[in-house]
Amino acid sequence: MENEKIFSTRDLYLASTLMTLGFKTVGIDFQLEGNRDMPVGYFNFEETEILREAESEYWQGEIAIDPRQFITNMKGLKSQVNSVYKSPRADYSKFKKKK
Repeated sequence: MENEKIFSTRDLYLASTLMTLGFKTVGIDFQLEGNRDMPVGYFNFEETEILREAESEYWQGEIAIDPRQFITNMKGLKSQVNSVYKSPRADYSKFKKKK
């Protein structure tokens, strides 16, 4: 994966839409943001021309997807992010701070 370009978004709805369209996540990065330095998840996908076209269609409101699959994907992503910062022993020192 070293030579692959990565598309990253913190937009849960966009990430869920991309997953519903069949794009696979290649990981979630966390970055400390806000006044309380809470970790925010950035969803990573392999960047392709097709993915960029889907992103453009998303922002233009031109995508129709299965709402049940979308909700399932959204809940799964949200659960992964929440598991990091709702852990009672969470160590935020391993996350990068937003500059």
